[in-house]
Amino acid sequence: MSTLFVTGCLGGSDPVGEETTDVSMVDEQFDPRNVHADTDATITWTNEDETRHTVTAASDNWEKDSEVPGGAETTHTFGGSGVYDVYCSVHGDADLSGMSMKVSIGDETIEDPLGDGSDADGGGYY
Repeated sequence: MSTLFVTGCLGGSDPVGEETTDVSMVDEQFDPRNVHADTDATITWTNEDETRHTVTAASDNWEKDSEVPGGAETTHTFGGSGVYDVYCSVHGDADLSGMSMKVSIGDETIEDPLGDGSDADGGGYY
């Protein structure tokens, strides 16, 4: 006879991603890589590296292409629910390889969250 114990939630509607409006750009990666915030939230990206980065839209549902020198920051206010893809045009690509991230706003869920950027999880930098 065997017994199966199941823990945790199945289904649920909790959006995937760290609940925050602050994102660091450090070690040529966004931290965190998956973010969730409320509708009308302003996300702030802060470049903690000495090299320049960009915050560039990788999905068609928003527009942004801002260069962020070392020590600087940029912001964007997301007015509507959705999942917004972001990459650095210096260290990543619009296909979300390299330095990239996803932002979910409102009730939207990130269906395929990005890994932490290490090679071990397949989310490597390049």
